[in-house]
Amino acid sequence: MHGDRCTDLISHRLAPESAPRRLPRPGETKHAPDKGNRMSERLPPGVTPENFARAFTEFRDIVGAQWASDSQADRETYHDPFNAGDPLEFVAGGFVAPENVAEVQAVVRAAGRHGVPLWPVSTGKNLAYGGAAPLVPGTVVLDLKRMRRILEVDEDLAYAYVEPGVSFFDLYDYLREREIRLWMSVPGPGWGSIVGNGLERGIGYGYFSDHFGTSAGLEVVLPNGELMRCGMGAMANSTSGPLLNYGYGPAVDAIFTQSNYGVVTKMSRFLIPEPETYLSCEANCFNDAGLEALVDGLRRFELDETIRNPVVVTNVALIASFVSVRSQWYDGDGPLPPDVLDQIQTQLGLGRWNASFALYGNEVTVNDAWARIQRALGAIPGIEFKARRYHPGDVIEHPRDQSQAGVPNLTEFGLANWYGAGGHIDFSPVGPNTGEHARKMNTLIGKRMQEFGFDHLAGFYCNTRVLRFINTIVFRKTNPDDLKKVREMFGLLVTDLADSGYGEYRTHLAYMDKVAQTFDFNNHAMLRFQELLKDAIDPQGIIAPGKSGVWPRSYRE
Repeated sequence: MHGDRCTDLISHRLAPESAPRRLPRPGETKHAPDKGNRMSERLPPGVTPENFARAFTEFRDIVGAQWASDSQADRETYHDPFNAGDPLEFVAGGFVAPENVAEVQAVVRAAGRHGVPLWPVSTGKNLAYGGAAPLVPGTVVLDLKRMRRILEVDEDLAYAYVEPGVSFFDLYDYLREREIRLWMSVPGPGWGSIVGNGLERGIGYGYFSDHFGTSAGLEVVLPNGELMRCGMGAMANSTSGPLLNYGYGPAVDAIFTQSNYGVVTKMSRFLIPEPETYLSCEANCFNDAGLEALVDGLRRFELDETIRNPVVVTNVALIASFVSVRSQWYDGDGPLPPDVLDQIQTQLGLGRWNASFALYGNEVTVNDAWARIQRALGAIPGIEFKARRYHPGDVIEHPRDQSQAGVPNLTEFGLANWYGAGGHIDFSPVGPNTGEHARKMNTLIGKRMQEFGFDHLAGFYCNTRVLRFINTIVFRKTNPDDLKKVREMFGLLVTDLADSGYGEYRTHLAYMDKVAQTFDFNNHAMLRFQELLKDAIDPQGIIAPGKSGVWPRSYRE
């Protein structure tokens, strides 16, 4: 009887619906907060002041009074500093910061008892996508920054097993202090959490650049407070939990990426032995027309693994934003004119498009690979090659060279100051790794940026078969016109690119619903499946309601 009922329910939930689905915005739920009341603004939907207070009493008992607060000052700490709108648009109801797994479990159970939603963050450094802010106003941020233990580094098998509060800088310092000759892949900037970046499917500049794809050993606190380990770690006495991200039966690790199905408390990251020779390579093309040939020419070397890190192809404006401010070059309205871009190219010694990648190995294989790449690309008009060579013990000073060698740095944060005290938001669609698709995506996005008067700061992360096109929209936070235009333009970009078959692989809080709607095969069959899982494991919506467009039933009805 129960089996039949379950089958009927699943069939109903997964059946195509007759009309396109419209997802709710937080303020459109039946439990929407009263915008005129400061107390209700900080309360999650449907949570009474009494239950909220009881939850915080329990939180303080679990973690200590200094690590759980709903004061206005602490609430406003957990906001998106680069939001294209009110900095407190996505305001937290408070925070709770556990120190260990047992405390995470206790906090999650307490939140469930009182119906208080939690928004887990590892270090809250997911800037350009929302930072530490929760999607639903009043949600309590579950801040895992105190869980900073590096549990294991295995030099023979080349992996690190860490908690979510461990940053790339933390692991780098750990390796250097102990003279462990292992390299990691780091994103730019590299100040965030290893676990958090992996769970957001972040990409880096190093050998293992797919930060979730080269992870394993997930330990997860489920919405009911139960502790689970994934993959081979699901065996209690497993010898290979941190080594393989699947075990027996359906693999579940990936459902905890960009999701609201649980709180990840441990994860491993694969590392590489320090190579004998490291060559940081550049292929700079001095005209826009060379973009297609550059992408196509380098792809064959990615596919045969001559190049084993992402080829990053950036335009001149983006690199300029890392190392300078806009007023050095141009003070006028609208996008940078072509002659100004020419000036930047000349003074900084850059191409219009600049490809960066690394070659790792012994001296002979690296030299051979570099010679073959130069021969293959040499026919591209306006191409120029550069390379910097390193061996173990060498000091690496160039920021991009550091990133490709697993040295975290903050150079890319310079772009936030392009207009002075500016804001930024990233638009990040994915397409096939071909020159034709690179040109098409660049044209589509460039036209919108031109239309709305923003500088196009962009870079392709080309990795074997796919490219991720990261477009950083920089704006003046104090300019209301800029804020209005960014919101409008971003929404149009989502539609423009989706209509051409390019979906975003991650997005800002404000656009999670809109992006979810673009994954519309068979009337959003994937989203309906994701909702089915959410309803089954988290019917109260305790963990991150609305994350990636996945809402619990209580918010949908």
